[in-house]
Amino acid sequence: MSFAEIIGQKRIINLLRRALAKEHLPHSFIFTGMEGIGKQLTALTLAKVVNCENGAAGDCCDRCVSCRKAASGNHPDINIIERDGPFIKIEQIRALKQRLRFKPLEGRYRVTIINNAQNMKIEAANALLKVLEEPPAENLIILTAYEITSLLPTIVSRCLNLPFQPLATEEISTHLCQAHGVEPEKAAIMAELAGGSLSRAAALLDEKQLDRRRWLLETVAGIHESHITDLLAAAKAWKGEGPDLKQDLEWLKTWLRDLLVQQLEAADSISLLNLDFAEKVVGASSRFKPDHLLEMFELVCTVQGAMRYNINKRLSLEALLLLLHTRATGSNNVRWIRTIYG
Repeated sequence: MSFAEIIGQKRIINLLRRALAKEHLPHSFIFTGMEGIGKQLTALTLAKVVNCENGAAGDCCDRCVSCRKAASGNHPDINIIERDGPFIKIEQIRALKQRLRFKPLEGRYRVTIINNAQNMKIEAANALLKVLEEPPAENLIILTAYEITSLLPTIVSRCLNLPFQPLATEEISTHLCQAHGVEPEKAAIMAELAGGSLSRAAALLDEKQLDRRRWLLETVAGIHESHITDLLAAAKAWKGEGPDLKQDLEWLKTWLRDLLVQQLEAADSISLLNLDFAEKVVGASSRFKPDHLLEMFELVCTVQGAMRYNINKRLSLEALLLLLHTRATGSNNVRWIRTIYG
């Protein structure tokens, strides 16, 4: 993978190429933006470019020994730090500081990529700050994060922040058609659902993901007809799915968003995300008030944030489904739901 092959981030790529051409590359970067828009890919490609044996015109050749080692994850001068459990720990940053004492083994730069740097514990962030205050020569440090505000201001002030933008729907749709042979009509739906994220679009290529989405949307579309015991059983089954819960909650947010768009009679000016469920969106939207949909959206976001920690996922999912049922049926169960689930 080279700069020329990265989708949807021309402004960022052009800026990096200009810095490389002028030999004015900063010692540290922060790449910010949502998941699946190319932050980590661009960071790894930059690591390849600065160490490429045949690089020209601000890109890598993807053929030399250095590029091949980088692509396979075996380059001795490219180090990627991921969270250990829920956090990036101080021990990982201390190990980094030890490595930075030495010159690169093979390349021109020793490159360290810290993925999802917002997961650094405070002591790890403070340890990294000391590295950034006195950066060793021949080293390049790249942090990726969802939002710049999730990092210590003192770290931000010592790095060049490059905000990545969500990909255009047309770019994602074209990629799905050309790279994966998806039919244009299906690609258009998948691109809308991806919300600017290429990794979300790629996940939809898995039929199991599409089946999960279909099950979830069918469940919430008919929630007004469901018995509470059915919803508790659904939450139990849902909780057992583990890693896919994160994506499921994104599907639920797109559903709530579509209901709100329809509720506000804005569907003509703002396209629905779940185009294949358009009829059910129309039918379900009349059962909710806009402020109730916003309440639900906020609750989903709260659950998403809490999932980083050791929360009771089953209770959280029960609360989501029961509150949605209560709002859809107009029953007066909100108080006891909040009493039980907090």
